[in-house]
Amino acid sequence: MIKNIVSAVVVTLFLFSNAYAGQLAEPNATVSTMRIISVTPTANAIYAIASVEYPASWGNDIKFTVEINGRPIRIRKVSGGFSGSTSMADLMFFSKRAGRQNITVKTIVNGRNIQSKSSFDGKQTPFVAVMGHAGDREILTGKDKLLIVAIANVMDVRISFNGKDMYGKPSGSGDIQTRSLDSAWRRGKNVLTVSGNKFDGSLIVKNFTFIYLGEDSVLPLGETAIFYYGKEGSKSGPFYDVKVNGDALATVRDVRTDRLSMDNDGWLISDPMLGKELRAQKSGTATIQVFIKPHFLETMKLDRELTITVAEP
Repeated sequence: MIKNIVSAVVVTLFLFSNAYAGQLAEPNATVSTMRIISVTPTANAIYAIASVEYPASWGNDIKFTVEINGRPIRIRKVSGGFSGSTSMADLMFFSKRAGRQNITVKTIVNGRNIQSKSSFDGKQTPFVAVMGHAGDREILTGKDKLLIVAIANVMDVRISFNGKDMYGKPSGSGDIQTRSLDSAWRRGKNVLTVSGNKFDGSLIVKNFTFIYLGEDSVLPLGETAIFYYGKEGSKSGPFYDVKVNGDALATVRDVRTDRLSMDNDGWLISDPMLGKELRAQKSGTATIQVFIKPHFLETMKLDRELTITVAEP
């Protein structure tokens, strides 16, 4: 779940790039100092992106700091580039407050203190997710008892698992709080419910569902579940071929989802996951075979095999 900083930057950029693509002002052909050209929320509004431009002659190694309403905040540079004599950088930060806020971006170039000021409308979007899991009828083949719930902009958090209240010890010193839960799985469907109050006083409720097959890999008759088989690759790979053998299981559709996790510095990162939605349509057994081609120069090979028994619940 924990990734190194380089890969975290790459997948974080992938996760959030669509949120501000096309929203930036055209950079100047020539600039003499630094300026903020936009501040926009990311796709889930948990983070915001401050986009700045500055003279390319300053080089690529300059460091930025950001202040919101005069207070320093954590940032991560998620992208950068240049166009002619102008360089650009996108600085991501956690949007803690709602309403109009003042932002200042600072740097030091050749011993000179340089800054640019602007303002933006902050968001306080409630956020709840289970780290490392999609949580939508997700098939679990092993008893990974520990679940980590990430929460932001939610107060008075309450958690239950299969209808029983649970206490998850808060942890994390970053912008997003985590709760670690020791879950007692039962075969079949398991439901994790996280509820709380938004800052406007309204209620938020999130349900995450898991299908635990148990040691004998049984899926209840009539149940639908999603089997995630791998992380989506690039044009170079990996590539997958998934075969479902046996009429006990029917393939409903292909699924793609973003599975969130958190890096060592407390930033959310995303892995695009591929899966198949399956329906237990007939008593009996079926075998799922996952073939993988790690790179386009390599050959397809059997990665793993799972036999599932469909039976009356």
